[in-house]
Amino acid sequence: MSVESDLKSHDFLVLNAMRLAEYAHRKQNQYRKAPPGEDRPAYFLHLTEVAWLLAQSAIDDNELIAAAFLHDIIEDCGYDETSLAQAIGNCRVAQRVAAVSELAKGQSWEARQQAYWERLSAINDPAILALSCADKTSNLMDMNRLLVKGYEVSSFTKRGFASQCAKFERLDLLFRGRVPARLYQYFERALTEFRQQDPISAEKAP
Repeated sequence: MSVESDLKSHDFLVLNAMRLAEYAHRKQNQYRKAPPGEDRPAYFLHLTEVAWLLAQSAIDDNELIAAAFLHDIIEDCGYDETSLAQAIGNCRVAQRVAAVSELAKGQSWEARQQAYWERLSAINDPAILALSCADKTSNLMDMNRLLVKGYEVSSFTKRGFASQCAKFERLDLLFRGRVPARLYQYFERALTEFRQQDPISAEKAP
């Protein structure tokens, strides 16, 4: 492989993924979910957090970092696996993004979560599980940021605390022992903090 082709296929893959993701989500005028009146960061921050979590976990895989920046582009921005592969010039990145995308957008929240869990349960690819774990860790971190301010989960998500907690605890069973240890530590810490915000436990406290 020539130096020029190596630079094109490897060194610039993550940068090109960042550019594509920023443009695609900005065109959707997309922001992070938040209660009315609360600051809503640009959606690109979530994508960056997912990539950062993977990098902090000593994952040296440019295709996976690129997939982190693009992991919601199929779900939210009108791409499918084929068009994403063409846009980014890398089939494996597109395959990884498709694997962590909720594809049945017309179904209920419960049906989408079940389909997502079943798909991940059948996957024996540590890279895809790591990508999903980083995504869910970022989601938990963002939810915790709002919960400590006194907001209820249902004020900025489609379901309440019990449903959200059950979703993440089920995913915990998939991630434990199957993703890099440091990444799982980030997830476990965020999930523990989330559990501590249980409104029922808070009501029972003296």
